[in-house]
Amino acid sequence: DPDVFASEEDRLHEVGFTEEGGFVMVMPDVMTLGDVDSLHAGRAVVTLNYTLDGEKEGLSIDKQMASVFGIGTTIARSGGWVTITLSGFATFEQCKKVLSTIYYYNNKTVEPQPGPRTVVAIVTDDG
Repeated sequence: DPDVFASEEDRLHEVGFTEEGGFVMVMPDVMTLGDVDSLHAGRAVVTLNYTLDGEKEGLSIDKQMASVFGIGTTIARSGGWVTITLSGFATFEQCKKVLSTIYYYNNKTVEPQPGPRTVVAIVTDDG
């Protein structure tokens, strides 16, 4: 059965970035997560597709909050992509709270490359 990342509003969430304006929260805190036959998430993968400014931009997450819920976190870079992986047995509500702490940063570039950045999140259940 498909997991639910319910509404179109949840799927298409646009945020703005202001040069030298600090980080930008990228996951809506009102998103809906759930599944018809499970109360738990097993894994979430969040990817920033193609960083135009390379190592100067990326994603980060509140690892302390994740650990409180027993969720493991890894952040990896490969070929201009940044991926955050969440793993562990957590409720969808706990997963949602941790996902809502993910933020985009590009605080090392005085003049960032113009253009959109895309963040994709895929959450799967525990079975």
